[in-house]
Amino acid sequence: MTQTRFDCVAIVGTGLIGGALGMALRQAGVARQVLASDVDLGAARRAVERGAADVAVQDPRALRAAQLVIVATPLEHVAHTCLALRPHLDPEAIVTDTGSVKAPVVRAVERSGYPLRFVGGHPMAGTEGQGIEHADPAFLRGRPYLLTPTGFSDPEAVAAVAGLVREIGMVPVVMQPEVHDRLVALVSHLPYLVACAVVLAASSEPESLEVGGATFQELSRLACNPTAMWDQILRFNQDEALRSLQLFRQELDGLERALRAGRVQPALERARQAAQRARRRGS
Repeated sequence: MTQTRFDCVAIVGTGLIGGALGMALRQAGVARQVLASDVDLGAARRAVERGAADVAVQDPRALRAAQLVIVATPLEHVAHTCLALRPHLDPEAIVTDTGSVKAPVVRAVERSGYPLRFVGGHPMAGTEGQGIEHADPAFLRGRPYLLTPTGFSDPEAVAAVAGLVREIGMVPVVMQPEVHDRLVALVSHLPYLVACAVVLAASSEPESLEVGGATFQELSRLACNPTAMWDQILRFNQDEALRSLQLFRQELDGLERALRAGRVQPALERARQAAQRARRRGS
């Protein structure tokens, strides 16, 4: 049976991910109280209505009751929000975030000079929807939750966040911030960019859009993700995103050469075997 780990957890930014995490925390019973804080007080109140929090707060001083603060704002605001909240928090409070790029955020927080029990985090989950209305704890369950501590991180804080992650049904995976950004560029940022390219290529023949099957529909779903969000992610992780595109282009060129030579099956078989390994490791 899940034990209560925190008396109070605050969710700062009650959109899709913040809302889903709040719902998951309350359903798992790992916090006695969940506070919702958002620059849009209406969104915080809606989070309460949807079961993602117990109370909506606007004054940052109300967050002093929290032992854990989860910053789930848009990526470009994460570091600033963490540092701006610090004077209002209990000195022992743990602060974590949900940003999709880690190295710039972690560096900004750690180099600020502010004493902060900060643990970088990134739940590898979500949908193409936006906002609290699309939040659903179901899309979190069984998914990796990447944690990116450094030599400056408090081990007890890292362990506390990892324990909470397990209790809401996610799988904590620990890695360095720079490693996170390199790997996530390959398995998250690159698929989004490829989906965009496929949809744009298909759009050159508009009739093709009427005959696409399930695979094309899934790529279209991915390409429907919010562009403002992806613009932030790709700018923050530009070098690794470009590296992932370069690796993809090399593989695509290899497939093209094999196809032109009439020897594409061995290349397809290598891809199939790699895909099977990936699916086994991800299951």
